[in-house]
Amino acid sequence: MMTLAERLALLKGRHPTGYPAAKPSQTLQMPLIPLDVRLQRLGGGSGGGDFRNAANRVNRTRRGDAEVAKHLRGEVIAPGLIQIDQTIPLGSRHGKVVFSALADTPLAALGLPQDAALDGLLFLDTETTGLAGGTGTLPFMVCLARVQGNCLRLGQWILTGFAGEAALLETISGWIASAAHLVSYNGKSFDVPLLATRYRLARLTDPFGTGTGPGKGHIDLLHLTRRAYGHGWNDCRLQTAERCLLGFIRESDFPSHLIPQAWTDFVRGGGVEPLHAIAEHNQRDVLSLAALMAMLAKTYTEPGHEAVNVLKVAQVHAARGDIQYAVDHLTGAWGVLDEAALLFLAKLHRHQREDERAIAIWTHLRESNSVRGIEALAKYHEHVTHELEAALALAEELLRLEPAMDIHLRRQARLCQRLVKFNPRKEKGKEGVGV
Repeated sequence: MMTLAERLALLKGRHPTGYPAAKPSQTLQMPLIPLDVRLQRLGGGSGGGDFRNAANRVNRTRRGDAEVAKHLRGEVIAPGLIQIDQTIPLGSRHGKVVFSALADTPLAALGLPQDAALDGLLFLDTETTGLAGGTGTLPFMVCLARVQGNCLRLGQWILTGFAGEAALLETISGWIASAAHLVSYNGKSFDVPLLATRYRLARLTDPFGTGTGPGKGHIDLLHLTRRAYGHGWNDCRLQTAERCLLGFIRESDFPSHLIPQAWTDFVRGGGVEPLHAIAEHNQRDVLSLAALMAMLAKTYTEPGHEAVNVLKVAQVHAARGDIQYAVDHLTGAWGVLDEAALLFLAKLHRHQREDERAIAIWTHLRESNSVRGIEALAKYHEHVTHELEAALALAEELLRLEPAMDIHLRRQARLCQRLVKFNPRKEKGKEGVGV
C-alpha cells in the first residue's frame, strides 16, 4: 500500500523515488485496431476469412423468394410466401395402406355424423417456431389436403420471412372455411388453437369458427390412437403410429425437434436445403393422417384386431351415445374380454334394459370368484328385484372372499335389518349372524 508521501509525490508529477512520473498520455495509450479486425470480432470471427463469411451471411438473407421457390418446386404467391401444389392418386400406397381405402371409411365410427362426406374432410398439419403455443409461436409452414375425385390434393404454404404471415392466413382461409370437418394429429390441442390465435392477432376472420360457436367437426387421430393402442406402446407419436399400424418407415426424415431452429437459421441467412427437408416431413405428416384415418376406422368398426384395447374402444363409442356400437364391439371380442370389459358390457346391457344378459355376465364372473361381479349381482338383487335373501347370500359370499372389507360388513348389516323389518319372524334365525 502507498504511503501518504508517495501519493502526494504522484500528484505533483514525480515518482516516489524521485524520477519524473510517466505522463498520462503514455500510460493510457492503446494500439489502434484496424476496422476490418474490429468488425470480425463483432461478427464472432477471428480472421479475414470469417469476416467475409459474415458478409456472405448477410447477403444470403436477401435471397429472392423466386430462388427459394424454385428450389422447393413451388411458386411465390405473395411477398414472403411460397405455395406448393401436389396431387396424389388414391391408388397410391402409404406403407401398407392404399389411399383408395378412404372411400370405404365409416366416418360415423370415428365420431362424425352419419351423413358426413369424404370430400368434406380437410387434413391439417403445421410446422411452427416452437411447441409452447401462445402469441410468440408462429406457424411458418401449413399443409392441407382434401379428397377431390380420385385424387388427394395437397396444398402447402411456406413462409420465407415474417412478412408473409397475413397472406398465408388469408390463403388457407378458403380451404378451411369450405371444409365440413377437420382431421389432425393433436390438432385440437395445438394446431387449431394456434392458427385461431394468429387470425385474431392479424385481425382476420377465424375460418375455424372457434370464437363464434362450437366450431367445425374435428377428428383428432391422436386421441383415437391413444385409446386403442396407447397401453402397449412407449409413446403415441405420429411416427410410432406410422410404424406400428401403417408399416411406414421414414427414411432420411428431418428430426422434429430441430425444425424450429432450422427455419430460424434459414431466415437469418442459412441454406434452403433444410427447408426442403422440412417441407417433405410436413407432407408425410398429412399423408399419414389420411392413411391412419382409414386404418383406425377399421379398428373402431371391426372387433378382434390384434393389440387393440377393446374396452377403451367401446368406451369411446358409449361416450358418443353409440351404445349398440359399443355392445357389438365387446360382444364380437368375447373371447378376449377381461373382468373390466365384461362388467362394462353388463352395464351397457342394463342401459338397454337387457337385464337377463347382464345377469348372465355377472353370474359368469361369480363362477370365477370375481368380487366385482358378485358385488354387481348383490346390488341388482337389493335395489332392482328387491330379493333381499339372495342379496344377503351374496353379501356373505363377499365376506368369505374379503373378510375385512367394511363395505361388505355394512351391506350384510343393512340387509339383515331390512329382512327383520319386512319379516320379523326371521329375527331369531339371524341373531347368530356377525355384524
